Amino acid sequence: MNHNSSSPAQPIVPLNDGRFDVHAHFLTDRYRAEASAAGHSQPDGMPGLPVWSVELALQSMDRFGISTAMLSVSSPGVHFGDDDAARALARSVNEEAAAAVRAYPERFGHFASLPLPDVQGALAEIEFAFDVLHADGVVLETNHHGIYLGDDRFDSVFAELNRRKAVVFIHPTSPNCTCCQNPSLGFPRPMVEFMFETTRAVSNLLLKGVLKKHPDIKLIIPHAGAALPILVDRIIGLSPALGLDEPVAPDEVFGQLRKLYFDLAGFPVPRLLPALLSIADPDKLLYGSDWPFTPNAIVESLIQKLAETDQLDEAFKRKIFSQNAHSLFSRFARR
Repeated sequence: MNHNSSSPAQPIVPLNDGRFDVHAHFLTDRYRAEASAAGHSQPDGMPGLPVWSVELALQSMDRFGISTAMLSVSSPGVHFGDDDAARALARSVNEEAAAAVRAYPERFGHFASLPLPDVQGALAEIEFAFDVLHADGVVLETNHHGIYLGDDRFDSVFAELNRRKAVVFIHPTSPNCTCCQNPSLGFPRPMVEFMFETTRAVSNLLLKGVLKKHPDIKLIIPHAGAALPILVDRIIGLSPALGLDEPVAPDEVFGQLRKLYFDLAGFPVPRLLPALLSIADPDKLLYGSDWPFTPNAIVESLIQKLAETDQLDEAFKRKIFSQNAHSLFSRFARR
């Protein structure tokens, strides 16, 4: 299903505006075929897999004044039940993304996919992605076949990413819910449930001490922090009743939150952004389009709302749209 079938119009903003998109997805032909064969032709309850190509991506980027997009595979990731197949698919999508980066090094970056929950496969792919393909970071789903980020089984993966001071982009996927059959009430999971998935995963990382243990990972949280800005006081306040090995210190948690990066994909204005600004470092807010899963017309509307909001001054908007990302990804820094 092509969510972006209309031909690109004239750019709504000049290309030299230099927007930097950290939340942009891609789908290769092989990925589309293997995801469909595994039952994901309508991933997470969405109408279908959108059409993607380098050419379509560049057309949309030009239309929206996006100079650079970081490519990542979206939900449900690359592991459909078989470790060997997942390793092969991860390698395939990572090599195709790297080829796009080589062809257009100023226009594209790449977050490598890992075949989790296969930890050994993931460690091997981290080495290949960074040392051979020169990936800009990795993408992790909020849970991998029910194993949530923060689980001890992923300790070695986080240790290696911390050693490399890696950028890690978290992306929500459908929840692993064995206690209820219809958590999203029949609506596509990205509409509501993805927000709780992100909050669930980041809360686990905080409460399990993963962020404290691995302080050199540069973690990007999607969708303006999801429900985390609203729920963080409740999470901290109830934590003494959890019997944790190490008590949660509020000042420490808020310090960890200010080290996180947050993309503003989705609908951050007018209500979510003020809540996010109460916990986040303004220098770590980033723009994200969520294209092509978000159609062109909605991407255009969201850019305009963010560009025109009176909740931010023009200097702050420039930081969100480009300057903060250039600081995070030094190879794209303006010279």
